[in-house]
Amino acid sequence: MMEKALLHQFSGFLNTPQIWEMAGPFPYSPFEVRNIDLQKMPVELHFPPTMVLGKRMERFFHFYVRHFSEEKIIAHNEQIIHEKRTLGELDFLLKNERSGKVSHVELVYKYYLYDPEIASEAERWTGPNHRDNLLLKLERLQQKQFPLLYREETRPLLEKLGITAEEVEQKICFKANFFLPWDHPSQRIDLPNDLVQGRWLRRKEFTPARFGRETFFSPRKPNWPILPQHNTHWLSYDDLQEQIMPLLEKEQSPLIWMKTGNEYRRFFLVWW
Repeated sequence: MMEKALLHQFSGFLNTPQIWEMAGPFPYSPFEVRNIDLQKMPVELHFPPTMVLGKRMERFFHFYVRHFSEEKIIAHNEQIIHEKRTLGELDFLLKNERSGKVSHVELVYKYYLYDPEIASEAERWTGPNHRDNLLLKLERLQQKQFPLLYREETRPLLEKLGITAEEVEQKICFKANFFLPWDHPSQRIDLPNDLVQGRWLRRKEFTPARFGRETFFSPRKPNWPILPQHNTHWLSYDDLQEQIMPLLEKEQSPLIWMKTGNEYRRFFLVWW
């Protein structure tokens, strides 16, 4: 039987919505990931417990495509190198086993927090540590990652696979979790409700007067996709503070699960 935490992580990956509505005039088709019955897994999924979140999501996508789709993986994580310099990486090249059509799929799995204090509306969806944002990621996809397929340096790989760039359809699987400020009205933001996964607040706002009676848990990053109702070990406010303070001091924003009676919430406590 697959380890429970891993199964919950995989379920979290599958159920994280795609951001297609937010991508604007994006010239690539979405690669759809459908829900599956996890009780009927054909094989077990294994990988090292130390694998970071991004690589973990790549492994989940690989597993999904191989066992639950009509696509065959003909290449993945292919680095394109020219004169000892890495130009970029193609995430997945897939071939439909029925139609024979080939697609290039870029996989993205992200967490974004809406910061109304950022001057430019387009840049307000920022990473939990304020080091990246949604706009930059979309620009990088359009300007670097997708054009990589058509570069002369990529041709030897395509020739080895017996395909040409012109016959390849480019697709994206962009799964993202969006978090609003704790007291910010959601109707003020043009965002589909199913994309909102939780809230965020600053360290100074996380006071014992406001939150001292609740119970919490701060999962390790590989467990961020898991729903909090699967958690069985809960901490007091003081015990949580002891757990998360080292992270905040290192300018890392922890994700926190909160339990109030039979209700569960997810939020980020940010250092900035």
